[in-house]
Amino acid sequence: MKTKKGFSLIEILTVITVIASLLSFLMPVVAKARLQAKILKVNYELGHIALALEAYAMNNDGKYPPTRTDCDEDARIHAYALPKELITGDYLPGGKSTKDDSIIFAMIEDEFNPGCAYKYIAPGVKYDYSGSPMTQCLYVPQNFPYSMEKDALVKYNDSRKTGKSPVRWVLFSMGPNYPLEELQQKDFPIKDGFPVKKDYWYDPDKCKGILTRLKMTDEYQHFGTFQRHYQVSKARIL
Repeated sequence: MKTKKGFSLIEILTVITVIASLLSFLMPVVAKARLQAKILKVNYELGHIALALEAYAMNNDGKYPPTRTDCDEDARIHAYALPKELITGDYLPGGKSTKDDSIIFAMIEDEFNPGCAYKYIAPGVKYDYSGSPMTQCLYVPQNFPYSMEKDALVKYNDSRKTGKSPVRWVLFSMGPNYPLEELQQKDFPIKDGFPVKKDYWYDPDKCKGILTRLKMTDEYQHFGTFQRHYQVSKARIL
């Protein structure tokens, strides 16, 4: 009887080497596909929240919910979370709070910031989570969105002294690889134009940055990371 010949050690090692080489090519492709899937999901969810904000404004004389943040250590990770008015008005489901129920906000979890909601900033009165009013300014580059890199920043608040803000609100996800610790600092980088300034937006080449959706004043269309080109009359945003 003839004995069946098995694989030699060299043949087995050759197969393993080929499989390892294939995996080394496939893994980056799979990782990129997963990242793109998360970004697409964020785009969809920010769009859903944007519709909730528009529905709220339609029922509240065109006004949007206020911005909320807090320097308290427990609240810092939830700075600029989706406003609780979207819960109480049944525009968004669910909600989250701290152990003592002092911090309440609408909860659609950010794909890139587990345990926290997407963020929301709008010009106007800002409140801390205890309900006390605070000064709120939204810093927007001049001639936005035409020139976003070198123009001086203009701060817009509720006093109307600086004119009408070209941006009604900003929604954003922390995005991949953005330094989360910046949000937890007392000196939040909003004075540098965050989150309106394009410098902070997601860069696919660097695979880093926030994912945004903005509402322009007197424009129905939303603008942000997912729209590279935005056509609007310059006179209407100045």
